[in-house]
Amino acid sequence: MLSRRSFLKATGAAAAVACPLCRPVFAAEGPHWTYEEADRWGDMSPEFRACGFGTEQSPIDLSHPIPAGLGDVAIEWRPGAATVVNNGHTIQVRPAPGSAVTIAGSSFEMEQFHFHHPAEHTVNGVRRVMEAHFVHANAAGGAAAIGVFLVAGGDDAAPAGATLAKVFGRMPTDVGEAATDGPINPTDLLPDVRAYYRYAGSLTTPPCGETVLWTIFAEPVEVPEAQIAAFAGLYSMNARPLQKLNRRFLLGSF
Repeated sequence: MLSRRSFLKATGAAAAVACPLCRPVFAAEGPHWTYEEADRWGDMSPEFRACGFGTEQSPIDLSHPIPAGLGDVAIEWRPGAATVVNNGHTIQVRPAPGSAVTIAGSSFEMEQFHFHHPAEHTVNGVRRVMEAHFVHANAAGGAAAIGVFLVAGGDDAAPAGATLAKVFGRMPTDVGEAATDGPINPTDLLPDVRAYYRYAGSLTTPPCGETVLWTIFAEPVEVPEAQIAAFAGLYSMNARPLQKLNRRFLLGSF
């Protein structure tokens, strides 16, 4: 039977849950960590305990989704100035305030988006070359993350290629930050077809807080191979290993 907690997350009414594994989703305190140490994140600090003992961890393999009438995801992302940050684990983009997403009546404001090479989620065991995560939060302490797979094949003139060029052309090679090369429109990184997977999960980095409602679009977005290579030159592997689905439900809008 679908638990009340999982049901609320799956339908979009994600909220903070009073439990020892549900830490603030954007807490960054704790010891230094690396992806090579992913199997022992949970032992590094009490704040990272969910990484090792949580039962709703991300990423997962996206296979055999349960068809569900989930409805459209209302994405209201605005173009504007942004900051590119190399935080030592990925390249992160902090957009100007005002971009939001509404899922089943719950609204979340975009905090940042970032990239993983290779992709963290797999589809029927197949791993794409990259994945972008758009992370949103609300006042209740919940979070909604939108995942987009990136594959080689686009050109610099296409919207996705032009937008990524502004980001990857300015990304610091060492830890630090810089302004983007012109306004950023995150919508350019969305696929044309918006069928998606939905499940209740966590952050994929410490502290691995289990308050994240995941929406991952099935159709990938093509981007120039040179841009993928530029990111991989900094982060050749920044993907957490797959986690068990356990007793959760993986839903599909298709």
